[in-house]
Amino acid sequence: MEIKLLRSFIQLIDTGHYGKASAKLFVTQSTLTKQIQALEAAMGGALFERGRHGAKLTPLGELLQREAQPLLRLNDDVDRKMHRAIAGLTGYLDIGFGISTLVAAPQLIAGFRAATPDCSITLNDLPSREQHQRLLDGRLDIGFCRAPEEDSGLAFMPVLEEHLALVLPRGVTMPAQDRLTELNELGFVALSPSRGPGLADQIRRWCSLTGFEPRIVQYADDILTVHAIVSAGLGAAFLPWRGVQALAGSSHMQPLSGPESRWPVGICWHRKHTSPLLARFIDHVSKNHEFGQAQAGWQSR
Repeated sequence: MEIKLLRSFIQLIDTGHYGKASAKLFVTQSTLTKQIQALEAAMGGALFERGRHGAKLTPLGELLQREAQPLLRLNDDVDRKMHRAIAGLTGYLDIGFGISTLVAAPQLIAGFRAATPDCSITLNDLPSREQHQRLLDGRLDIGFCRAPEEDSGLAFMPVLEEHLALVLPRGVTMPAQDRLTELNELGFVALSPSRGPGLADQIRRWCSLTGFEPRIVQYADDILTVHAIVSAGLGAAFLPWRGVQALAGSSHMQPLSGPESRWPVGICWHRKHTSPLLARFIDHVSKNHEFGQAQAGWQSR
């Protein structure tokens, strides 16, 4: 059954006259007559009785009227939702984030939700490497994470700069950067390389340039646990500065210097999987993130 025929049917009921209905529908009276005849053929009987006073519904027509009106309202609702989806005003986003964006990501998402209240967003706390894989697999729409590898098929826009920090238990004196070997007596706690390969590689490169080899006494599967162990006084750790700032705990930290002490964290998405809603979110972040305050548009790799 064609929606167009149902609309003509309801319009004829509302006006009760073929001439008036055809004028409102912007069709000729003969076209309207053919449409009603086609609908009657599909229904298997007459829908109107034509007389001097116009068109009057038959019992079959009355039944169709009751069924047609909810269908037309549903169709109009679907049309509105589709137009809003095409405009990027509604839909669903699965977003990944990590500890370095524990503050920035929710703030950016809250601003986007305020401007686009009809969208639904799911947040997933995931390491950068897992975010990249989920983006490639189509299981994530966008992620706040480290930059992906070159030629991965993923686009990247930096949002903030993260810093490597030395985190110590309260009461342990912060040594100068060239005297880190003093901390090996206490020992270091590290994130398992399989859980955070990007951070592990960042620490390895920084230590290599500095000429320091930390004595790892314990590994943990997440940064929250690493920080908790340090706060308990059981070791020192190299952790992301912003991530530790977002955590409450009895530790203190110092940012490290050097060419391998900083790295960009941003949003990452699949180049070929950009929906209108995702494009609107990327545009929102590009206008509100730290790196982009003085820039127009976004960068991609």
